[in-house]
Amino acid sequence: MATSGPPRPERQQPQKGNPPPTKYYFAYGSNLCLNQMKKRCPNSRYIGTARLSNHLWHINERGYANVKAAEGHWVEGLVYEIDEADEASLDTYEGVSKNAYHKCLTRVLLQKAPGALYRRPVAWIVNQGGPAEVSRKTESADKAAPRPDVPPQVAANTLTYINLALTGESHPKKEYVKRMNLGISDAVALGIGEDYANPAP
Repeated sequence: MATSGPPRPERQQPQKGNPPPTKYYFAYGSNLCLNQMKKRCPNSRYIGTARLSNHLWHINERGYANVKAAEGHWVEGLVYEIDEADEASLDTYEGVSKNAYHKCLTRVLLQKAPGALYRRPVAWIVNQGGPAEVSRKTESADKAAPRPDVPPQVAANTLTYINLALTGESHPKKEYVKRMNLGISDAVALGIGEDYANPAP
C-alpha cells in the first residue's frame, strides 16, 4: 500500500426526498464490539463478516489496533453499513483530524450475515441480548427453515481506518485490552473463526 496519503472516500450528495447515502465500514479493532458501535454509530446496521487480504493486524506505536500491507496475510473483521452522521462520529473517535488514522477505501471479501441478521440495526442486536444470543436464535430459525448458502462477494470501496505512518509493533494500552476482548467475543459469536481470533501460541 502506498504511504503517500490515503485515498479520500467519495461523498454522495443526498437528494431531496431520498434516504441519506450509506457506505460499508470494515471494523477490525474495538469497533468489533457491537455495544461500542451502538454508542458511536447509532444508525449503523450489521452486514456480515469480512476478510481484508494482503494485510496484517497489529498493535502499533500508539497502542491501538492497526493493519499494514503484508503479502499472504489477511485481517478478519465485521462490516457495518453507516450513514454520514455515523461516519462523522467515527472520524472523531478514530482521531482523523489528528492523523491517528487515515480514511482508506479497501476491497474486502464479504460474507453477508444470515437473513435474520443481515442489515439489522446494531442497536437492535444489542437490545436483543447481544450477538451471542441473537446468533443462537438465528441458528435455531435457520435449522427450522434452511436457507441456501450465499457465497462471499467482493465489497469494493469499503471504508477502513488505517494509520499509514505508524506501522511498528508495540503493546496495547491497558484500557484497550478490555475493549478488544469484548469486540473479539462479539466477532466470534458472529462468525469470525476462533482460530483467527485466538491463535495458538
